[in-house]
Amino acid sequence: MKIANPMPSTVTVPFPINLKNENRHLYASRLTFEVAPLKVKRLKNIFVSFTGFCMNKNGLIKESHHDYANQLKDYQSEVSYYYYNALDHPGNLIELDGSHTYLVIHHPWFNYYHWICESIFRLWSVRDKLDELILVLPEHYKNADFIMGSLEPFGVKNIYFIPDGKSLWVESLCLPQIKPICDSYSATELKQVSSFIRNYVRNSKKIFFQKRPKLYVSRELAGRRKVINEEAVQEVVKKYGFAVFCPEKHSFLEQVAIFSEVRYLIGTHGSGLTNLLFMESGAALLELHQKNTNELDYPSPLFWYMAECLKINYYHQICQTSGKEDYFEGDYYIDPVSLESNIRIMLGL
Repeated sequence: MKIANPMPSTVTVPFPINLKNENRHLYASRLTFEVAPLKVKRLKNIFVSFTGFCMNKNGLIKESHHDYANQLKDYQSEVSYYYYNALDHPGNLIELDGSHTYLVIHHPWFNYYHWICESIFRLWSVRDKLDELILVLPEHYKNADFIMGSLEPFGVKNIYFIPDGKSLWVESLCLPQIKPICDSYSATELKQVSSFIRNYVRNSKKIFFQKRPKLYVSRELAGRRKVINEEAVQEVVKKYGFAVFCPEKHSFLEQVAIFSEVRYLIGTHGSGLTNLLFMESGAALLELHQKNTNELDYPSPLFWYMAECLKINYYHQICQTSGKEDYFEGDYYIDPVSLESNIRIMLGL
């Protein structure tokens, strides 16, 4: 008897607390999202590209990539590149020992958000089987603190680092499904992973840090999407007791410790807000969004949805784009008067 796959569940999200009527249209059509149970696949004789795409005789395996129709050709082109590169240059294909089962959780989108909020959750789904599995990762991952630091709480003992540009032939593969849509979350798993990592940091690491209940995440050290009036913004946030925080100055585990004590968070849309994951329920986030300037005609719901799942109060501010007119790349101009007004609303002043 064939058992039907569990149906997706629908999550309803409230409007941002400080939303004004003129911005209501930016959120009105996105007040729900769906969460579907993710699979853990056990597969035989699989080609694994250096970047984590998996392919068998039927082609690209859907559990190894996001479900964005407009990007599927790019995914197929990338895995094809590695496949034909291995055919033309057999030395670029490494056949792994068939007596072990290997684990794939990485993906070409190599940044802080996608690793912490996607790859780590794939790892979480097989946490009870890690002694039986060998994790495969690109070689350069070993030099990324947020990669190795986030693996530490799981006690991962067996890692095979893929030499740069090489691909793998794996006889026995464990493939936890990547979340098909980035801005979709299981509230239960968010809370479980958050608690697991926070407890490890508190109980095992005992990291000394200065508590900062009010935090502004600055991009002054970032290479793109800068705030062009950063000095004016910092003047406003400091007036209300917010510390200026640059993630680049702290290890992953230090960031977990710091954010576990944050009650009020301000930051521009981007990976810097990923640590929202480690804040306690009842805290508050003021997210600064780019004004829509390209095909993305609405603010990304990524952290709005995450905040709802974690029961964190969500506030927003729409900001002007300066320089490169692009939602994901353009610099910010943050209106200081609006910022101060929104901070006062968030703080209940």
